[in-house]
This record gives sequence, structure tokens and C-alpha cells, in this order.
Amino acid sequence: MSNQPLVCICIPNYNNEKTIRETLDSLVKQTYKNIIIKIFDNASTDNSMPILKEYKNKYQNIQVFQNKINIGGEGNFNKCIQNLEGEFGALYHSDDIYEPTIVEEQVGFLLKRQECVAVSTDMNLIDENCNKLQQNVIKGLLLENNNYIIVDNQIEMLKKVLEIGNFIVCPTVMMKTDIYKNKIKSYDVENFRTAADLDLWFRTCEYGKFGTILKPLINYRQSSSSYTFRTKLSTNKSDGVYVVDYYYDKFKNKLSKSHKRKYKFFCFKDEVSKTVNQILTNKREFDFKLSVFDYDIFIESIKSTKNFKFIVVGIVVKLLRYFVLPGFLREKLINMRFRRV
Repeated sequence: MSNQPLVCICIPNYNNEKTIRETLDSLVKQTYKNIIIKIFDNASTDNSMPILKEYKNKYQNIQVFQNKINIGGEGNFNKCIQNLEGEFGALYHSDDIYEPTIVEEQVGFLLKRQECVAVSTDMNLIDENCNKLQQNVIKGLLLENNNYIIVDNQIEMLKKVLEIGNFIVCPTVMMKTDIYKNKIKSYDVENFRTAADLDLWFRTCEYGKFGTILKPLINYRQSSSSYTFRTKLSTNKSDGVYVVDYYYDKFKNKLSKSHKRKYKFFCFKDEVSKTVNQILTNKREFDFKLSVFDYDIFIESIKSTKNFKFIVVGIVVKLLRYFVLPGFLREKLINMRFRRV
């Protein structure tokens, strides 16, 4: 173990008494042994702390800290960053289940490819009861059949996001601690709110390459009570689009016509999704253009069946947004869309 670089895993926690045991059990069973696990509880009001103290007393490499007051989710994440140590650091989440080799495989990746300063992995989606909903989510978005992706710089990160969306699974990212703690330092919540993680991955590419192992080494929990799930019914422009807007404006003069079209289609897809949410929730405070007859959007839509479905849905919701669906129908459609029982 002494020959292994020290890995520090920091876990922000707030009211996750139902899932934190499974998360910690998956981490103490890692095949990689030189790990420190630090949990930062954000003044939980449930039974989290007794559970965390139990694990602290049982395992020597687990440390538990509790904030006297709730400092907000982003504040707690930033606290995690500043308390990283060792050669590699990771901010894992308290409601996901990690495969036993994730740390070993990530460290091996970073040691083998010194040009990479960070690495994420693919994921399986699970529900509240740990039933698998979808496997190899990121690899399923790609056309090429590789075992990993390496993004060289911010421009290439932008191109990849425009092609397949945000492919970095936030609670899997491991980074060189010096980069995380002394260069990145914190999430830019003021400018990018819930998508500050996506901006963080762009900023990471200022200091080196970013890798993604296309192997599902996390079981990512999709819970109907989670913050991530609730944002899926947002009716305003996605925070992630603001991040893409920022980097598009920064690099648009260096992008090809093809990627400029992809940018327009990326924004269009968000408009369609948010208009669907407006219809389902009967909230229409934000008026989207829905340029379904735009030439560039049409060109992108005929490149794949998935893209074509967006323009078809776009045409439908462009008309439906002027009508109010009955409440029972809207609730049924919400349940169908997000696989709620």
C-alpha cells in the first residue's frame, strides 16, 4: 500500500440517511487501499450523523466533519475541494454506489497518461431501489467503440459537449489534487448555478487533458426526491446552456460550420425539452423561439433518428403550448416521462 499514491475522497452529505451506508460500503470495499475518506455533513436534520459516526469508529481511514450551520450545497462542495490531500482527489456523492475497482482504475489511468489531470467514468443508472434503469449511458452516446475518451483542451471539450451533451459524470471525477485544490479552487455558482460542475470541467482543461473511462464504475441513483431529478422539470433555459453559451462565444471563431450548426441544435433541444416541461407543469413564464423551420436545425435533425424526433416533438409542442392539458393527463405524462410509478 505504501507504494500507492494517496487518494483522498471527499463526500458532501446532507440528509442522505437512506443511501449513505450503501455509498460508504462500496468505498471501504475498494480494491485500491491507500484511501482517505472525508465526509462533510452539511448540518443534516435526519439520522445521517449517527450513521457517519458509526463508520468513523469502525474504519480508521474515515473522517467525519459536520458544519454547525447549513452552508449550502455549493459551499459544502467547495469545502470538500479545499480539504483534499494526497496526490489524487475525488468528490464522490453520498447517494451513489461505486464499483469496487473505480479508484484503482482511475489512478491507473492517470498514472499511465501523465498528460491527463482528471478522469471520469461511465455509469449505470439505478432507481431508488437500486434497480438498473440504463447501462453504459455515456458509451451509448458515442459512435466509436473505444475504451476511453481523452479531451485535449477547452475547444475539444466544447465540441464533444455539442456532439453528445455533458458526458462527464460529476460524482466520478478524480483529479490531481494540486489542480483541484490550488488551480480550480471552487465552483463558479454565481455565474453558472446548477451547471457549475460543467464549467469546472472546462476550466480543468486549462491545465491538462481530461479523460473518461468508458466503463460503468458508478451506479448513479436517479431518485424522484433528488435535486437533479427536480431540475428535470425546470421550465427555464438550462443552466448548462449558459455554460455552453459562454464557451461558444469564447471559441466560435475557431469552430467549423458543422459545430456551429451543432451549437444551434444543442440550444434547440433544450428549448424543446423546456417547452415540454411548460406544457406538463402549466408554467409558461419563459417564451422559447422553437425555430423548427431553421435550415441549420433541419440539417442536424436528419442526421439521426434521435435528432429527427426532436424536431417532430418541437413542431408538436410549438402548437400545444397554446393549450392547457387537463391536470390528470399532465400528471400521467410526467410519470411516463420520468419512469415514476
